[in-house]
Amino acid sequence: MGSGWRTALFQRRTLRCLPPSPDFGRIFRLACWIALSVSTPALAAEPSSHRSVKGSDLDSLREANRVLEEEIKLASRPQVYWLLDLSEGVIAIKARGVELNRFPIIVWRMAGEGSVAEVFRLRARPSVARPRATSGDEASQELIELEDMPAEYALAFDPPITLFVAPPGHERPWLWAKSHLREWWTRLASWGRSVVAPSQKAAGPRLRLTLSREAAQSLAWSGTEGMPLLIKSAVPP
Repeated sequence: MGSGWRTALFQRRTLRCLPPSPDFGRIFRLACWIALSVSTPALAAEPSSHRSVKGSDLDSLREANRVLEEEIKLASRPQVYWLLDLSEGVIAIKARGVELNRFPIIVWRMAGEGSVAEVFRLRARPSVARPRATSGDEASQELIELEDMPAEYALAFDPPITLFVAPPGHERPWLWAKSHLREWWTRLASWGRSVVAPSQKAAGPRLRLTLSREAAQSLAWSGTEGMPLLIKSAVPP
């Protein structure tokens, strides 16, 4: 009775948080499934079954539940956001809970101190080298195309976290080397600021994403100032 009451209460609270949009049916069903899954370990611990749930499984359920709660809040607003799923190795562009596009991550690596269990906001989109207009052509200057977007860049967010994006070394050796140099310089600058002003806010985690050139350009194209980023961390086995 206690477990069923808690599940029903969770469903009612989740329903009140959802806006009247058909796009949330899938999110709502997933929320109910996670709520039932979280309550399952208490039943699995019965002596007669002699079974227990692994700690990594519980951590995975808690992380999935945390991300889902945050995504429900983001999806309730008319905005586009990124969902970076490190456990699946993908980064998705989403709006209203619906996936618009996704890009596979070839390799990712995280360094630095800080938590990723919050919603981050993009400070500024990557800079674009706009083509220069010739005399008398200012009014008819061509629009920026996907090919004009950079394939190597760094994305800074608030709270502090930095994403370094670049193609793999075998695909674009110069961009790969440039990205690592950029990360090294960022670390050096952060260390210098901490020495000069120890009370200054920490630089936060550094997350390197290796994407194909087209995926990196598409990700840069989709970014806007203030765009939310939600990260689902990879739970160790």
